[in-house]
Amino acid sequence: MFYEPTWESLRHHGVPKWYEDAKFGIFIHWGLYSVPAWATPIGELGEFSAEEWLKNNPYAEWYQNTLRIEGSPTWRHHVETYGEDFEYERFAQLWKAEKWDPDEWAELFKRAGAKYIIPTTKHHEGFCLWPSKYTDFCVMVKGPNRDLIGELSKSVRNLGLRFGVYYSGALDWRFTKEPIAKEGDIKYIRPHTYEYSDYAYNQFMELIELYMPDILWNDIGWPEKGREDLKYLFAYFYNRNPNGLVNDRWEVNHWDFRTAEYKVGYHEEIPTFKWEFCRGLGYSFGYNQVEGEEHTLTVEQLIDTLVDVVSKGGNLLLNIGPRADGTIPEIQKERLEGLGRWLEKNGEAIYETRVWERYGEKLEDGMEIRYTKRDNSLYMTVLGKILKGEIVITGMRLEEDTKIEVLETGEPVKYINQGKELKISIPDELRDKHGIVLKLSPVPTAKE
Repeated sequence: MFYEPTWESLRHHGVPKWYEDAKFGIFIHWGLYSVPAWATPIGELGEFSAEEWLKNNPYAEWYQNTLRIEGSPTWRHHVETYGEDFEYERFAQLWKAEKWDPDEWAELFKRAGAKYIIPTTKHHEGFCLWPSKYTDFCVMVKGPNRDLIGELSKSVRNLGLRFGVYYSGALDWRFTKEPIAKEGDIKYIRPHTYEYSDYAYNQFMELIELYMPDILWNDIGWPEKGREDLKYLFAYFYNRNPNGLVNDRWEVNHWDFRTAEYKVGYHEEIPTFKWEFCRGLGYSFGYNQVEGEEHTLTVEQLIDTLVDVVSKGGNLLLNIGPRADGTIPEIQKERLEGLGRWLEKNGEAIYETRVWERYGEKLEDGMEIRYTKRDNSLYMTVLGKILKGEIVITGMRLEEDTKIEVLETGEPVKYINQGKELKISIPDELRDKHGIVLKLSPVPTAKE
């Protein structure tokens, strides 16, 4: 289909099958903020008031803004570490990415089971990770002196992964000086000129031309003076890549999928639209040297998060924050590889699945299960461990020809219909394993 630059025409664009099937992507926050790599790990987005959050921001990629709030923990750290006169942009002189190997990154992402990769091309600090002809504040003039986006896109695509681009459309702190310090600030402490609107538009067009991304992942919003221009950007993108998508953070009424972040916008039921959940392994997106094991999701928590999101029709966009030298912290690698090992054995219950008539159950003993459906099979994934010798589900009955097996081993599992309850016997050897998946074929249709 040819898309015209009208909102009506763009509405005909649907979510491509590859994205519905993918379920799991990797987000990468890497920039000048990776040099100081410092933030206050107070907790997750959505747990604090705006003013408390902004002054003690656990997002290391917001270092520059938090630095502008005099008296904040970041301000104090910066003065003590670098000196009061050390300007943020000088971090470009210190960022070398000297140990970076994009092939090594791509291989890790592949082992983790990710199907698409989205790096930050320009975060709110304004530094561009590709050789943009619209600014000299970019990697080929300052810092690593490498086309980070170009090299990474080649490496991940060589392994058959999809590639998207993140861009901060509404915020660029090189164009503003006042800090975002309280609720409402983010709506007006941003560049509002026609000049900046054209700058952002031209850079997104440049990213499309250079790298032909599969996803345009904009953040925070878009300059008000340029919002009508977006229909031209989207039409150009869709016509070049019909299987491409755009997210919902443009402040216009057009998107292919909606986004949630940490505790903000997370779905407790199955929504009527496609959605994506993004979060870091810890409390920050950018690498934060202050974070440790106690701030980082375990492999078991990652499995449960992925399963829960997919059972509700979403994709998980899990962020990593590399160090300034280009290495990925061991704790992050360990978590990704752990999730990858689980997906290698149980990915059939995740990839290419669709939602069932309900997303899951909370059983009387407190155990929770989640459902996904693929072809003529229903997958029942246990969140956590099975503590008892059977799973009892009220309001479900299976036909006599239904088979239940352990997905990982193919071992058959016994069950009985007893009144309005389905009782599934669990072998002893499964009770200490996390994230067990049972495969039911055919998909149950009769429930009482």
